[in-house]
Formats: sequence, C-alpha cells, structure tokens
Amino acid sequence: MSTQEDNIKLEDRPGQGLDDLEEWWVDRFEFLKEKGYLLRPRYRPGWKPSYKRLQNPFTFEDGHHLQNQDVIDALKISDSSMVAIKRVRNTIVEGDITAGTTPSLEEDICALFSTSENASQPSNHSIPLLEVLHVPGFEGEDLLVMPWMRRPEDPPFRTVGEGLQFIKEMLEGIQYMHQNNVAHRDCSINNMVMDARKMYPDGHHPSRPSRTYDYKKRARHFSRTLAPPRYYLIDFGFSRKYESSQERTPAYAIRSGGTEPPEYKAEVPCDPFATDVFLVGNMIRRHFLDGDPQSEHPGIHGFESLRPLVNDMTQDDPEKRPQMDEVLPRFSNIVQSLSSWKLRSRAVRKDEFFFMKPFRGLDHLFWTCAMIAKGRPAIPSSSSA
Repeated sequence: MSTQEDNIKLEDRPGQGLDDLEEWWVDRFEFLKEKGYLLRPRYRPGWKPSYKRLQNPFTFEDGHHLQNQDVIDALKISDSSMVAIKRVRNTIVEGDITAGTTPSLEEDICALFSTSENASQPSNHSIPLLEVLHVPGFEGEDLLVMPWMRRPEDPPFRTVGEGLQFIKEMLEGIQYMHQNNVAHRDCSINNMVMDARKMYPDGHHPSRPSRTYDYKKRARHFSRTLAPPRYYLIDFGFSRKYESSQERTPAYAIRSGGTEPPEYKAEVPCDPFATDVFLVGNMIRRHFLDGDPQSEHPGIHGFESLRPLVNDMTQDDPEKRPQMDEVLPRFSNIVQSLSSWKLRSRAVRKDEFFFMKPFRGLDHLFWTCAMIAKGRPAIPSSSSA
C-alpha cells in the first residue's frame, strides 16, 4: 500500500538531515533513555541515513520523519511496548477569534481521567496518562507519556457493527467528560484513536502502520470483530474544566479538524458542551453518512438510521441541540432496532468500484459465517472480548 509521501517527487522530499524540531528530540535521547524510553534509530545521536541520496527515503525505516513534531514514538525499555511522548506547554493560542493565549489544562485533564477511580469506569474513553516527565532547563513544558494509538478508521471498518461500536464509544467518552464538567472543545476524528494492540499482536510501525515496527514485512492484523479494539479521545489542549456548583461560562468555539461550528462562524460565545455535541455529530455526518469531498472519507453505506439524531446534534442553534445524556439513549435505541444481519453487513465505502462489490460481498458472506461459528458478536466490544 502506497502513501501520499511515497508519491512525492524526489526533488520535493526533505533532505537526509533532521530539522530543528527533530534535533530537539535527539538532544533528549539520553534523558529519555534514563527514564526508560528508547527512541528509534533516526532520533539517536550520531544517526546516519541508511538510504542514499537518490533513493526514496520512505522505503526505509529511518526515512520517516515525525507526523506531529510535538509527539514522538518510543519503546518502553521494560516491556518493549510502544508509547507516545507528547511535548506540552502551559499556554495555548486559542485561535482567530480570541486572539490570545490561555493556560493549557491538557496535563491536568489527562491526569484527572487517569486516576484509578476514573480509569476503572467503562464509559471513560480519555487517553490514559502513564507518566509525566519534567525536562531539565525547560520550565513551563512537560512530556506526557501515553500508550501509542492508531487512527480509528485504519484499517477500514469491515461491518456496520464495527463502525457503530466506534461511534458508541466516542459518544460515551464525550458524555463522561461532560458528566465530570469537562468540555473537550476539539473532538474531531483527528483527536480520536484506537488501542489496536489486540488487532496487531506483532505491533506496527508508528509512521507506516501497514508495516511491522522493524519495517521488514507487512503488519499482520485481525479484524475488529475478532479482536475488538478500544477507542479513546486525545488532545485536551483546548479543553476546559468547570466547577459543578457554578454556571458554565460561554466560550468561543474553535476550528476543529477543518470544521467550523456555526457559533465559530457567527463569532458568538456559547455553551462549550453544545459545541462538543455539534462536533461529534458532524464527525458522524462527515465520515459515515455523507462523506467529505475535501478529505479521504467518502462516507459509508449502512448508517442512514443515524441521520435524524445527527441532524439534531448539528443544528445551527446550540440551544436546540440535545445534551449528551439525551444522545446516548437515542443512539442505543437506534442500534437496538437494527437486525443482527444489518449489523453484520459489510461497511461499503461510497466510492467503492462497483465491479468489486459482488466479489467482496461473497467473501464477506463466508467471513460472516465463520464469525458466527466462532460466537463473535455483531457489535464487537473490547469489554466483552
């Protein structure tokens, strides 16, 4: 499978050297190693590319640079598990409307939902915080260590039931945050991930997930139905915590994942919980119902029963949107009305080449029979795996 990076012309590719932000991580190599985390070869002192100047660097393990300059992958030396180390600062830029900086609560909110009390709650889908590292000489910055996650739609959902489980867990996650008086404020699909360790028992490469970590072969994986993942919300840089005894202060919305909520366009502050409802509803609309012509998501057949709920969640008037405590029961009622066969039906992308549908449909029929024989539920959940 090729990626967008593979198709970049040779003369447009980055040079063999590291940029300044990558060098920052190289300078932290020994510090992180002392703390028990090992960076991959590209970010070790004295690294020299394994590829030649005219070779395609993206066909080599060490030719892949960071996808996000503030997040780096590492192996936990004690057990070889892959983690994400995120560099966070104590202030953030709120965006075009507020035009200023405010304190970032990312570390506090991440820690809040990682307490033993919250971590044990099935409805809590906030990314676990494993450790906080304080880098000497960088006051006002910390490194948050979290499990390495994978994009939620990669590989694509195989069944309608698999897609509905993802939606359910994201709705649960936002509801749980709201019940704890926290607004996410940036809950696009860009900030949703899945723990795919059961799906990928041999692991995968952080920058090229279709390859193994050592880059020597394709990564072996199971379907979500056979090895259910768990989904999480990440990136609390814009999130806000409110006191339960006080009325929530209206806030200006931000652009999230390329989406501008109606209140953002109107430049009118509103209840941030209502903005969360719009954003997660819009995620369902863009990535499941209608697709998005400006992205790689064409939409998926089989989710039309969610449209009335999504229409309510994405109303222009924030006050007319349902609260998350109303959204979950409505979603559950919709899912319960669907037959097992509908839930096990193939999740067909709306841009799928029609010639392939009969062949893939037949393959899916045999696969479905095998899943039924194995006793796998139509809606795979990690809690019941």
